[in-house]
Amino acid sequence: MDEYEQQLIAALVSEPQSIREKLAPEDREQLDVLLDLVAEGGSEERLRGITRAVAAHLRAALPGDEGRAVSRRYTSSSIVRRPPHDVLLDRFAPGGTDLPARGPEGPRGSRGAPPGAVRWASARERLLAEPALTETDLTELFGVAADQPGLIRLRAAAGPEQLPAFQFDGEGRPRPLVLAINAMLGAAADPWGVADWWLGPNPWLDAVPATLLGTGLDDQLLAAASVVGEDD
Repeated sequence: MDEYEQQLIAALVSEPQSIREKLAPEDREQLDVLLDLVAEGGSEERLRGITRAVAAHLRAALPGDEGRAVSRRYTSSSIVRRPPHDVLLDRFAPGGTDLPARGPEGPRGSRGAPPGAVRWASARERLLAEPALTETDLTELFGVAADQPGLIRLRAAAGPEQLPAFQFDGEGRPRPLVLAINAMLGAAADPWGVADWWLGPNPWLDAVPATLLGTGLDDQLLAAASVVGEDD
């Protein structure tokens, strides 16, 4: 793996939503498949092979100018000095060590994430394990309907749609700031990617964005969302 591909891996773990935005839908799906393989773990040899496949996929799928602009941001990053397969494992595997504690508990009645010992089978299951509400929960607990088009809706293989709980205040009302940022980031087209932006570590904020809701840092959250996908 050359230096350019190591920089692409560093970019992927640092700003996954931004990288996903730059990919065609079919390339985004292929990336998800590869990251699910990372989440399954295995021997070091297996993980090295998957990491090479991820790097090659990013190299081929990212438009040349986009890829070079992304890589330049990580020329001096400490991440590129670590083994790339370790970096991917820390970010996307179950219980990865670089994943800080998640967002606020959300409104009363939301379902909490499972204990740390629980292992997620994939990045999507990690997001589905976050505190969430269903439309039924909102109706029964708060008497409100989840009919706002800007809400992130995640669907598992079975069961009702889940609405990540950070999107709501303590009375079950959608947070206007969240709706605005969801629209900026294109949650209607890519709910999984935008959920990951909210619930994953953000190097620009040096925090998980969802943990900053209600702390008076609305301007910083808007600024962080506004730079997603920007080139140097």
